[in-house]
Amino acid sequence: MKLFWAVLSCIFCTGHISFAEPRLTYNSYGMPGLVDMPSAQSAPDAELSFSISQAGKSLRNTLMFQISPRLTGAFRYSSIERPGSTLYDRSFDLRYRLLDETDRRPAIAVGLQDFIGTGVYSGEYIAASKKLGPVVATAGIGWGRLASHNSFDNPLGLISSQFDSRSTGFTGTGGRIEAARWFRGPAAIFAGVAWPITDRVTLKAEYSADAYTQEVSDGHFVYRSPVNLALDYQIKPTIQLTAYAQHGDEIGILASLTSNPKHSPNGATRDPAPMPVLPRAKALVVPAGWSKIPSLRSALITALTPALHQDGIQLIGLSLTDTVAIATVENHRYQSQPQAIGHVARLLSNVLPASVDTIAVVPMVKGIAGSQVILPRDALEAHETTATGAADMRAATIVTDAAATDHRAAATDGVYPQFSWSFGPDASASLFDPDNPVALSLGAKLAAEWVPARGIYVTGTVRQNIVDNYKSTPRYSDSIITHVRSDSTFYERANGPVLQDLTANYRFRPGTDLYGQFSVGYLERMYGGLSAEVLWKPVNSKFGLGFEVSAVRQRSFDGLGFAPLTVTTAGLGAPRSYDTITGHFSGYYAFDNGLHAQVDLGRYLAKDWGMSLHLNREFLNGWKVGAYATLTDISFDDFGEGSFDKGIFMEIPTSWSIGRPSRVKRSIVIQPLLRDGGAKLNLADRLYDLVRDTHEPQLDAQWGRFWR
Repeated sequence: MKLFWAVLSCIFCTGHISFAEPRLTYNSYGMPGLVDMPSAQSAPDAELSFSISQAGKSLRNTLMFQISPRLTGAFRYSSIERPGSTLYDRSFDLRYRLLDETDRRPAIAVGLQDFIGTGVYSGEYIAASKKLGPVVATAGIGWGRLASHNSFDNPLGLISSQFDSRSTGFTGTGGRIEAARWFRGPAAIFAGVAWPITDRVTLKAEYSADAYTQEVSDGHFVYRSPVNLALDYQIKPTIQLTAYAQHGDEIGILASLTSNPKHSPNGATRDPAPMPVLPRAKALVVPAGWSKIPSLRSALITALTPALHQDGIQLIGLSLTDTVAIATVENHRYQSQPQAIGHVARLLSNVLPASVDTIAVVPMVKGIAGSQVILPRDALEAHETTATGAADMRAATIVTDAAATDHRAAATDGVYPQFSWSFGPDASASLFDPDNPVALSLGAKLAAEWVPARGIYVTGTVRQNIVDNYKSTPRYSDSIITHVRSDSTFYERANGPVLQDLTANYRFRPGTDLYGQFSVGYLERMYGGLSAEVLWKPVNSKFGLGFEVSAVRQRSFDGLGFAPLTVTTAGLGAPRSYDTITGHFSGYYAFDNGLHAQVDLGRYLAKDWGMSLHLNREFLNGWKVGAYATLTDISFDDFGEGSFDKGIFMEIPTSWSIGRPSRVKRSIVIQPLLRDGGAKLNLADRLYDLVRDTHEPQLDAQWGRFWR
């Protein structure tokens, strides 16, 4: 505490102070706020923040995402030392800004803290924040943990007596949404100010409504005062360090790292300059029937193939008449399909005879052709350099289904077979094991893909672990239902090279608006078998329906067969086998604001029946941030700790971080607990994800990059 006051004295004794504009700061829970208390402020839209705060015996790690301009969400993983043990707690927060700040009115937000978890940090609040010159003042009313100091009767009791009392603890195995106690029980007032002393330093002071009751009873904390102080230092626009003093007894430190999927750390992607459109020479006479001459078609393919390849695009087929050219291509470089289509169209304009009035591009993704993008050649020549060129080009463009395109007749020679491979470092993590909360593994991965013919893909991945911090003895699952996922730690710690997957896939078009896929082999690290999928998705619709069914058997821990071992408290036991049939009906919908929803209904790996809901926000550069939850007919008590399956997922495009075009993405899934209820197969390359980038809603969203 003396150190904190010494630093503060140095700042105020440096002479003249130039007060800066108010800016957003984070509290010890990793949310926009003061010291411990929340504010009504929101981070910039789509901001991601990772915060670590340490005070006394408590460590909090928080991942926050500004889901929309008004809605903020967070996942928190905390360790709290208690007499004789350490509690590892997982919790989720939500906050919604009801009103924006105006000249006369403060911003007002309502929030739920730890609304899914064990209830250690559970509380609700309504906060108001207002800029008063350089100072941001906040006041609010809290419930639950945020009403443990100087509380009073709940004013909501005037509405109903049910608001007067609040249950304590958590229900059953925890992890449930305890809505029955939201905004119930005693309430308390909190308030505070954030005062920017310089462009980098902000002083914060608050009157806290949190008495740290549990921490005091554990003997790790002495509560002396409701006043908390903090000194925030902005090292960079994306890095914040905070030192804070809690309740007159404890000193803490907070570090926050922020990023925004909308803005690349390297600025705009450095795309290669596209070839400009070559206007036709109108006076040039082209003989009728030229498209029937095989040598002319071969000459066009010979000219196009290397030029497209240099642009990261592969020519799969070329169909010609005297007036129409249809190029089937696969884009291996650009996140945006309209950008790849624009490059193809410009290249075609440079080599096609003047009689061709219409250029059509069929973007194919891993053997699936989703749409045909029809571009009038006159429009290409007229709109390339105009101020509204992208919008004008889109108005002239027609997008249709590509199911009827004769790809066999248009196929170019030498496209198949194809073989590609990659080798490089690989990192994996296993999180939230109480014995080893962050287990990391560094290794090397070899991935290969063989495409003997259109639509047939054989893929495989081998990984060799090099170094890790895994414990020698893994934690044994306490699940009372079939161990379909909870023994995953034994798979992660296998010795020697591990064949992670080896799958043969056949993808095809059964008809208009329909897509199909068959898969066989080691479908993922833990399961192998057969899988079939069909998708109905009109090219101009935001809605799609799919059905997938799989017959699978559990793989061995070493990845070399289908005879998994039974895990007992004594170690590895006798071989056993587990097989099941799992499948789901799925509905997909793409909203206008980048929000995507997916609902799955069906049978899961543990032979339980239920429903999963996925919601994610996707950005035009390929970033995706979302969450999911699954409820099945397995009871909360039988499911075990956490009550039901839930998690957070992200997809991060490589192009965003390196500043160069690339279609490679890194997927991250954060599951608070890996249990057996509601477990699904981890199937790669599902049809909806393959085809939707080539359909009209997604093309429209990214069309601004057509001329890039």
